Amino acid sequence: MIKGYLKSKVQLILWVRGIILGIGVIIPGVSGGTIMVIFGMYEKMLQDLLRFHIKPYIAMGIGALVGVFAGGALLSFLFDNHPDPTYAFILGCLLMSVPLILKRTKGFTKNRWVLLITGGILSFSLLELPTLFVGGQLTVPQIFLAGFASSATMMIPGVSGSAVLIVLGLYESILEAVREFQMTTLLVFVTGAATGVFMLAKVLKTLFALYLSEILFFFTGLIIGSLKMVMPGTIGFFPLVTLGLGLALVYRFGK
Repeated sequence: MIKGYLKSKVQLILWVRGIILGIGVIIPGVSGGTIMVIFGMYEKMLQDLLRFHIKPYIAMGIGALVGVFAGGALLSFLFDNHPDPTYAFILGCLLMSVPLILKRTKGFTKNRWVLLITGGILSFSLLELPTLFVGGQLTVPQIFLAGFASSATMMIPGVSGSAVLIVLGLYESILEAVREFQMTTLLVFVTGAATGVFMLAKVLKTLFALYLSEILFFFTGLIIGSLKMVMPGTIGFFPLVTLGLGLALVYRFGK
């Protein structure tokens, strides 16, 4: 009986952690990898993924889905009804994520500066291709790419999967799919995410060990180049408040 109680208690803790993780990954600038580090589960989870040992994480996965749908629906509603304060909040999240990501590197070098600038130019250039990355009905390849890229980068502590969606210009579209329960879109997205996790877990682990600083500098450049996309249309009292809230939230949970 005691053994069964302990097992159910562990599953409940994993479920609650999953909800926190799901809400966290929806917020740009908050890293799913960092949340797993805070939970003390990052290394073990990565090893389990390499062995396709996912049974212990089923409860957490269910909780993460609850968190994603709850957080996604709320943010989608805010984008529709209070766009400027919401954009300001996202802007604050992304701005604060920049120094926190660079804090995890081994410092600036000439090559890393080049990677930072290259990432910024690439990201800014993508924003000039609205017919390919922004607006209209999402295509299956776009949805799959969104899931693949966001899940792969989310495995890096300090890097936000949602920020990747902003760089690709697909963040609001995915939020809308979550809010409206567009199951076909979500299924393709989840398939891409699972593919990214299982295909790249071993590769990413090796790359992170060898080139973590370089990867983080390049990704920081991508974030900086994408800031134009989340600039609020007007700056007033409430956008300034939500900007500060975004800065504070990522500072608190992104360290």
